[in-house]
Amino acid sequence: MLRNYTSYLFPLLLVMLLFGCQEEPEKALGTLEWDRVNSRAIASELIVDIFVDEGQQVEKDTPILVLDNRKIHQQCLEHKARLDKARWYLIELESGPRSQTIAEAEARLVAAQATLENREKIYQRQQQLYKTDIASREHLDIARSNFINAREKVREYSQQLNELTTGTRFEKIQQARAEFTALEAGLAHLELLEADYTVLATRDGLVESLPFNKGDRPPAGSVVCTLLTGEGPWARVYIPEPYRSAMQVDREYRLKVDGLDKTLPCRLRSISSEASFTPYYALTERDRSRLAYVAELDLIGNDTLHLTAGTPVQLVLEGL
Repeated sequence: MLRNYTSYLFPLLLVMLLFGCQEEPEKALGTLEWDRVNSRAIASELIVDIFVDEGQQVEKDTPILVLDNRKIHQQCLEHKARLDKARWYLIELESGPRSQTIAEAEARLVAAQATLENREKIYQRQQQLYKTDIASREHLDIARSNFINAREKVREYSQQLNELTTGTRFEKIQQARAEFTALEAGLAHLELLEADYTVLATRDGLVESLPFNKGDRPPAGSVVCTLLTGEGPWARVYIPEPYRSAMQVDREYRLKVDGLDKTLPCRLRSISSEASFTPYYALTERDRSRLAYVAELDLIGNDTLHLTAGTPVQLVLEGL
């Protein structure tokens, strides 16, 4: 009786042993992903307020959070005052001198000419007196000095009046215009920076993470918000080397998602031309089969929008 059982048991154990020694089929494993959009802090300033929560669906241009903008706002006000000063200075140059200014310059010139005429007469009288030894050399030198000073004043006032009546030089106006344009561009730049202190959603999407809290001071350039965006999830899988040549862009495949009983259709978007790890030329034929190539596949259909990022997936390789 025992011998009969043994005769049946031995073949059964042999079959189980053969099945146990068979290698598992190759798997292209990976995860589901969504397009991620990171918003960064423009400066290391305090977070004044946060308007959304993690997991909240937001639309484009929705305010996410706001940083303390008092410093940049004061810079904008200072730059705006400098711009106003440059604007009025340019208007003054383009309008030219006022008639009252020209009249004032003419009056100064007339007075200087009268003074020159008087000083010239005094100088001539002192010359005559000096020749007759009535006036000293000192008095003659003083009269001569006063005459020369009066003559220079007439030249100075005459040039000033000529400049006023001629008008502002073209080159000076162009310099003022260039200064005004530079200040205007600088103010626009500061206003754009100030607007960036309010972090907005750049696309429609889901708020995945808010790594900082209200009152924190994130470093400049650090990520303060991450959005999951896009029309739907996609899969990033690692294709084993033996199946690399069989994968074709735009071809449809089947994808298994953890938690779902059915497979989902997907389309190959791209596949890397280089292995993710050791270069193929440094490996033996046996080791090359262990290489993996990163592939990205778009899921087809609208019934995948509920799937979350990070879910493990497996690409069906049977039949390739």
